Amino acid sequence: MREAKQRILIADDSAMNRAILTEMLGDGYDILEAENGLQAVSVMQSDENIDLLLLDIMMPEMDGFEVLAMMKKCHWIDDIPVIMISAENASSFVERAYDLGASDYISRPFDTAVVRRRVINTLMLSAKQKRLVQLVAEQVYEKEKSNSTTPR
Repeated sequence: MREAKQRILIADDSAMNRAILTEMLGDGYDILEAENGLQAVSVMQSDENIDLLLLDIMMPEMDGFEVLAMMKKCHWIDDIPVIMISAENASSFVERAYDLGASDYISRPFDTAVVRRRVINTLMLSAKQKRLVQLVAEQVYEKEKSNSTTPR
């Protein structure tokens, strides 16, 4: 059985930017798209298997910062790493993105090698973190199980 492709949600109001990112990432991922922040939130509500969100800041209806704030409120940010993508390089934007829980920040124009490497690194770190959390949960469960079977 083949392992399922990791799922990446690209939220950007520019169809061209979504197409560029999809092309850069190649066929190695299952790509989902959202045209604005509201669509991105809707996708995350209905699909629990998003491995990474590439999130533009400047979008209509709900901008990237509002999406991050919603993700933080709903605790999705704990499970879905976010790489912000923007042409905006002001340190206040970058700082705000990190403060709201973004894992990384990529500036436009995109560099294919940088985008690919940051996506790979972010997904790898996220997978390692999830494995560690699972391992700790299993150890806690085993400890509690052995404590409950030990006579006092």
